[in-house]
Amino acid sequence: MMKKPLTSIGIINCLLLIIIACGEDTTFNNDIDNEFEVDIFTEREWAVIQRLSPLPIEPPPSHTNRFADNPDAAILGQKFFFDERFSKDGTVACSTCHSPFYGFADAEATSLGAGRGTRNAPTLLNVAYNKWQFWDGRADTLWSQALIALEGDTEQAGTRLQFAHLINEYYKSEYIKVFGEFPNLTDTNKFPKDGKPGDQQYDNMAEKDKVSINTVFANIGKAIEAYERLLISRNAPFDKYVAGDRNAIGEEAKRGLKTFIGKGVCILCHDNPNFTDNEFHNLGVPQGQLSTDTGRYDGIKQLIDNPFNGGGIYSDEPTVSQRIIDFLEPTSLHQGQFKTPTLRNVALTAPYFHTGGFPTLASVIEFNNAGGVPSGFVGTREGTLEPLHLTVQEAEELVEFLLTLTGELPAEYLLRKPILP
Repeated sequence: MMKKPLTSIGIINCLLLIIIACGEDTTFNNDIDNEFEVDIFTEREWAVIQRLSPLPIEPPPSHTNRFADNPDAAILGQKFFFDERFSKDGTVACSTCHSPFYGFADAEATSLGAGRGTRNAPTLLNVAYNKWQFWDGRADTLWSQALIALEGDTEQAGTRLQFAHLINEYYKSEYIKVFGEFPNLTDTNKFPKDGKPGDQQYDNMAEKDKVSINTVFANIGKAIEAYERLLISRNAPFDKYVAGDRNAIGEEAKRGLKTFIGKGVCILCHDNPNFTDNEFHNLGVPQGQLSTDTGRYDGIKQLIDNPFNGGGIYSDEPTVSQRIIDFLEPTSLHQGQFKTPTLRNVALTAPYFHTGGFPTLASVIEFNNAGGVPSGFVGTREGTLEPLHLTVQEAEELVEFLLTLTGELPAEYLLRKPILP
């Protein structure tokens, strides 16, 4: 007698489950067919855009430099950065080719330091987010990059012995406050006034004295890195737009952003909040009148041979850097490869590419839109480069988007030359 009610209830429950299940299934299918939209972007497009902002609050830690975030080191490094006495003839500073007036880059195609360089000076804004330094990646740390420039023949062209004596005369107390012990340079027979590897004065020094000078030299770079890590630019109109201000950029820029992540395929190499994949590519950029440049191929060789690389004895944590270096070997594929530059603040840093041969953003887009050029460069151009078939309007809108990547400059006190001793 009790079975009939139970059967009826079971039938009713089954019918309810079927109705509910059908309702849920219909709703799920509607979600697939009808993506939500954010402004003019689909759900999938918006997910890609969100990968590009915001810039992380802090740059990656600099494990090879234990002074990288030391405020006193940054104060000292700012003085070194702007001090022209850190050059052969006292007329060239780091700021000569990385001017705050030009987004910490250079308005010239190739920089004029102690001599005429062969590459365009990249921006130092947000440089602390870079994995590699220089267009060819021949420095794996920001502090070792500074050292190469300090002694570079066409850059500052000074010597490590010269710099050590300069610090002894003008910066000794500040140096000791940050780094501790400073060598006694009184005996100029042991510590000549001038010299670097390859110079007789330096090469004839005792090995322990060379190490003392090299330690001072490395610390100069570490102080400069501490300063450069403060050169952060964020909160561009693009960032405000992604954060929710739908009026932060114009309609043309929004359509340019759609091209950036879509038809223009810019996202392939500029897909993170600093708008660079931190890798190396051969885009077939013509050298023009500049000398042959193998890019990453020679950059790897120079990195491995550099005693100040991240895996060397002057590194404060060499283990990880040395493992990476151990896997590096120049091959024919590296010929003509150059580092992907950041696009943040790109409107401030013309001219463009490693040659500085492209004066405007429009000229860069025109080059990419054509799929590059057939000759005039080193190595083999990447096979993925093809004509983009962008219309004139699409190219113009892409420029409008790139203009929205200009962020707020670092604090004003970081942009000016400090009082020097």
